[in-house]
Amino acid sequence: MHSLTSVARLRLHQKIWREIRLGTISVQARWGSCEWQVSSFGRVRSSTGVVSSGHATDAGYRRVTINRRQYYVHRLVAAAFLGPSPDPSRWQVNHVDGDAANNAVTNLEYVSPAENQLHSFQTNRSRRRAGDRLGKAVLWRPTGQESWSLCSSQAETERLLGFGRDTVGRCFRGAQPTSSANGVCYEFRPANAPTTSQEEGELWKVARYPGRPDAVPNLTVSSHGRIWSQTWRQNTTVTQGTEDRQGYFRVRKAGCLFLVHRLVAATFLGQPGDAGLYVNHIDGDRGNNHVHNLEYATPSENMKHAYALMRTDGQAPKSRNGKAVLAKEIGSHESWQAFDSISAAARHTGIKVVHISQACRGLRGYAGSCEFKFMPQQQPVLGEEWRPVVLEGARIAVSQQTK
Repeated sequence: MHSLTSVARLRLHQKIWREIRLGTISVQARWGSCEWQVSSFGRVRSSTGVVSSGHATDAGYRRVTINRRQYYVHRLVAAAFLGPSPDPSRWQVNHVDGDAANNAVTNLEYVSPAENQLHSFQTNRSRRRAGDRLGKAVLWRPTGQESWSLCSSQAETERLLGFGRDTVGRCFRGAQPTSSANGVCYEFRPANAPTTSQEEGELWKVARYPGRPDAVPNLTVSSHGRIWSQTWRQNTTVTQGTEDRQGYFRVRKAGCLFLVHRLVAATFLGQPGDAGLYVNHIDGDRGNNHVHNLEYATPSENMKHAYALMRTDGQAPKSRNGKAVLAKEIGSHESWQAFDSISAAARHTGIKVVHISQACRGLRGYAGSCEFKFMPQQQPVLGEEWRPVVLEGARIAVSQQTK
């Protein structure tokens, strides 16, 4: 038999895919993954054996392309380990800790769209607008229940529960005792925002920043990692700052952007003895800016600490911006230290991303004072379980911004 020409093979391939799309060829969805696998820690292994966490979307979710179609990793994990949702109305997959990049099966659950939205507002500080942070806090509950829930402002309460504008305000003014939305009757009462009160043992000082000889104008910082300014629109408002995509908190003042953990360190630990020292989070939580959780560290000490925390956690490195990398100082006989991405290594070492990338790809011997290389993609992780991916029910159109 004569072999098919390249043109004939292409036409046959196109015909098969057209018949698959039209449904004239029966395909078993649970098998049609070309031997892709997914792990209980949220990693995926391609048919060629490449292990990754998927590609990051702008919203922070991880995504992979299988058979020319895109799938969210968290839905692949849920389909393989949780099975189909027992309740058709609870078809969305929620991240319990609010971290869209943490696709471990223990962090996933099936929820309804309403439950998903409620959880997102309760756990994701970035969804709260500036007006919410400056507004009056509200306590709300369905009529007849004993426990109250807290929202940071009237506007957030109205968005969360599906009320029209000024609904909560009318209840506060006595125009109406309760209000209903989606078949549920709610009652409201004002609440003092928890961030406006003095916490036990909290000290306040004029803010300072590493490398700046003078204090930051009109800004005070607390030993618990909170900030306040007398020039803000409501000068009684105390905040933790605004969280960025890397999990650090920032505040803008006097035309400059300041990292809150560095403000706390310089204010309460004093200026660093060396301009090259970093401020390290002892427990690894970038949102915990309490002075007792901060310390100055050299780049090498910071790298060792990050690696030690990652090993203690016992989970696969989380990568938001690419491949995990290994680094060590030139000439050092110590072990290589791990970072979850090139961007993370750049933040810790102060070396440009492009130079680290070139070193990892062998285009240069080193970058700055360090050697770099990509972490081997297949890293055995204690307790990690692998299963074939289940495509049935896992695919969501990319345009849908749902979990």
